[in-house]
Amino acid sequence: MIPLPLKGKKVFIPRSGKQGKDLSEKIGKLGGEPYLIPLIAFREGKDPRGREYLNNLNQYDWVIFTSQNGVEFFFQHLADQNIFLSPKTKIAAVGDKTKESLERHHIKVSFVPTLFSADDFAKEFRDANTHAKKVLIPKGNLARDTIAQSLKSEHWLVDEWIIYDTIFPVESRKRLASLLEHIQLDFALFTSPSTVRHFMEIAKEPKLLNKVKRIEFISIGPVTKKAIEEYGWTVSTSPESYTVDDMIDCLCKLNMKREEI
Repeated sequence: MIPLPLKGKKVFIPRSGKQGKDLSEKIGKLGGEPYLIPLIAFREGKDPRGREYLNNLNQYDWVIFTSQNGVEFFFQHLADQNIFLSPKTKIAAVGDKTKESLERHHIKVSFVPTLFSADDFAKEFRDANTHAKKVLIPKGNLARDTIAQSLKSEHWLVDEWIIYDTIFPVESRKRLASLLEHIQLDFALFTSPSTVRHFMEIAKEPKLLNKVKRIEFISIGPVTKKAIEEYGWTVSTSPESYTVDDMIDCLCKLNMKREEI
């Protein structure tokens, strides 16, 4: 019989929709008990320059996508306005999952970095494209401006379109408070700084702190890790490749090592 690396461990998952469901199923198959409460939800952004970006879309040399959500909101706008991308416009994605989202829309992706973070993207993209060009970055309201600032420093023309907003679902606040009060979690998985911030809004309550202190925090990458540490908490493990599957692999290895002690 194959041992289950997360047997009996209570694992908190802050993702929503299909992503949350898929992650919960993976944790369950590994023997863990997933507790799924979406800490982020997404709605269409109200960028006042959105229409201008659409009208001038084919003037951009590159469109850079930093998330799957950015892809979906972008193509919804194109469909609503019956606008099509020019074949001359090149597309870049910050990681494999974003690339896969673009390919589902039958879009050829011309650039993906070897490491999936905004910092790595900015350096590799800039090094691979030595001549300054005009770029559009559809992004969320809480996304950093790392890529834009890096390209602007090399005299690129960059527009950032706030195409969606990230919010903390009202119904999730009470659910999270109740979970932290009544269940002692073993691990909490964090996939973005937004999930960290929303979790900490509730976890800072004095009556919850003793239980929160016993949770081991797992981050998907360095930016999320930094967000956790800024609240004074320690990250137990984080993968070298910033994907959910690698994060789960790190969690399993960590727990198996704990069990051996």
